[in-house]
Amino acid sequence: MTAAVHPDRVVARRILGGDEAAFRELFDRFFPRLYRFALARLDGQHETARDVVQQTFCHALEHLDAYRGEAALYTWFCSICRNVLADHFRRLGRQGCQMSLLEDHPDLSAILESLAAPTADEPETGVWQLQLRRLVEATLDALPDHYGEVLEWKYVDGLSVREIAARLALGSKAAESLLGRAREAFRSTITELIGTAGELQGPLRPDAR
Repeated sequence: MTAAVHPDRVVARRILGGDEAAFRELFDRFFPRLYRFALARLDGQHETARDVVQQTFCHALEHLDAYRGEAALYTWFCSICRNVLADHFRRLGRQGCQMSLLEDHPDLSAILESLAAPTADEPETGVWQLQLRRLVEATLDALPDHYGEVLEWKYVDGLSVREIAARLALGSKAAESLLGRAREAFRSTITELIGTAGELQGPLRPDAR
């Protein structure tokens, strides 16, 4: 049976064919998301995060013909970004710190609600919250369709299922089903973002509790 090809394969082909508008659209969509993705793993080093994302784009465009559409193009870019980050840490003579964010915070609600939480006064806790918030934002950016939006409505804005259903012109059961799929996608995506490379620094380390 032939595997399904992601629609992003069409975008990749357009870029490979020299379509500048397609590239500009992709750059505008992906750069801020990849920047947050990298920044969450670089302890707030903004300039380094920009350099990492620029290198990611260079590597991705150089090897874009290798993209087969087996996953979303953004997921493919994230894989390249993780490799660039790993190279960065190797050049510094250190490895990214391993961490277990989901084990430390098994309640999905607590993770999502970190977006709305004020930054703590204590320096260590404040840095930890900032890194967690960046990771959550990067995860929400990577989600498809309305998933990120409905999760923010539910866990940040505090909307009820009925209110979310009204916003989307859905029935309550359909809205609840959408939330369920969104939560599962969030768990899967955040696990992918932090589980493969584990480069987050500072107080997100397991031994920094």
